[in-house]
Order: sequence, then C-alpha cells, then structure tokens
Amino acid sequence: KHQIGKELTEANLAHITAQMESFKTHLEEFARKRKHQISKDPLFRTQFQKLCAKLGIDPLASNKGFWAQILGVGNFYYEIGIQSIHICLATRSKNGGLISLDDLCTKLRKIRSSNKSLKSNAEGMQVTEEDVERALKSLEPLGNGIKLVTDPSGSHSKRVNKMVISVPVELSSDNLSVLQDAQETGYTNLENLQSKLGWSKERAERATGVLLRQGMIWVDSQTGRGIGKHDFWFPSLVKDMNNN
Repeated sequence: KHQIGKELTEANLAHITAQMESFKTHLEEFARKRKHQISKDPLFRTQFQKLCAKLGIDPLASNKGFWAQILGVGNFYYEIGIQSIHICLATRSKNGGLISLDDLCTKLRKIRSSNKSLKSNAEGMQVTEEDVERALKSLEPLGNGIKLVTDPSGSHSKRVNKMVISVPVELSSDNLSVLQDAQETGYTNLENLQSKLGWSKERAERATGVLLRQGMIWVDSQTGRGIGKHDFWFPSLVKDMNNN
C-alpha cells in the first residue's frame, strides 16, 4: 500500500508539473502576441502581472532572459524605480523624506513626459501607482533605503494614502499612527493624539518628536488655541504644497 501511495503521489506531482509547464508555455505565447498592449496599457499590464504571480513567474526577476527580451519589462521597471528614487532624494529637503505615492507618480509622469526619448511612445504618461510599487519593490535587494508604507497604522482603511519613506530611520508603530491621524487633514496635534488614540501627553510628544527631528513634520504655533498649542503639519500630505 505504501508503494502504491508513493507511486500515485509521484504521478500526481508529474501531472501537476506538466500542467504548470503547459500554462507557462501558453503564457509566453500570449505575451508575444500581446506585447504592445502589455507595454502600453497600464490596466492590462497590471492584470498580466497578477496572472504571472499566480503561476509563480516574476517578469521583474532579471533584466536578462525571456521576459526581458520579449516585453522589456525588466528595463521599464528598473528605469522608473531609479527615477522614483531620484525624486525622493530631490524632494527630501522639502518633505523630510516622506512623500505620498500619488505625488511621486505625478512628478514621475511629468519627468517622463518631458523626456525627449519618451515623447514618441507616450510611455511616460502611462505609469501607474502599481507600476511604481513594483519598481520600488524590485530594487529593494539593492538596499536603496526606500520603503513603501501602504497602511501606516494597520487599519486596512481604503482612505489611507500610500507613502514612500526615503530616510534611514525605522519608524515605530506610534510614528506611523501619527501619520495615519493626519491622513485626511494633513496635520495633527498632541490633543488629537491624546483624545483619539488614548495616549498620554508624553507618548504623543515622543512620537511627534522623532518625526520633527527627521523633518517629516513642521510645527505651526499660530493656531490661536493658546500658548503651547501647536499643530504638526506633514508637507507630504498637503497637496497644494506638493504641487508647487
């Protein structure tokens, strides 16, 4: 019985392996036929990436090999990843190394649309947030110091702005909770953190102090609420400031 069970297991494994190889072969043929659509249509590209993931294929794994030759996706993501890092570093003095993914994408599209080598194919205008996320994650092994925060407080809220951090500091859960509290208005204060999160004044001061020292938040003492009543603004969350 043991031998029969072993043979059945081996047969099933061989069958599954053959099926996966067949799927990959058909996927490669599909990629060849749809190369232009995958390159030009962001939505179609995202769906194709999801399909690849289900089959255990990572087109971003290398700039060499079949997928790079057929689609050029390795070069595409590497390029927008490097451009994204440049933007993060160039804006660090203004936002303290904290920029929203939406703002990063806006700046990236402007750069790519003004690039003479990209004007002819309009690729620079079709970069999506999903593309930038994939690009940044593909560069993580290089130790570039860029970190994507998709849900600051772990609240799983649909209204959360995805943020990109480009400073060599590990933000604690309290620091991220301060960021989460400021998502809708662009600012928070000690009173909000104490009332909404149930924190002590000391805990709120520690959490905001780290962000203040990193330059991620600015202090507004002209609040009209009295002496010592400050607001802490995140320049990265204030759209008017980001669009200047």
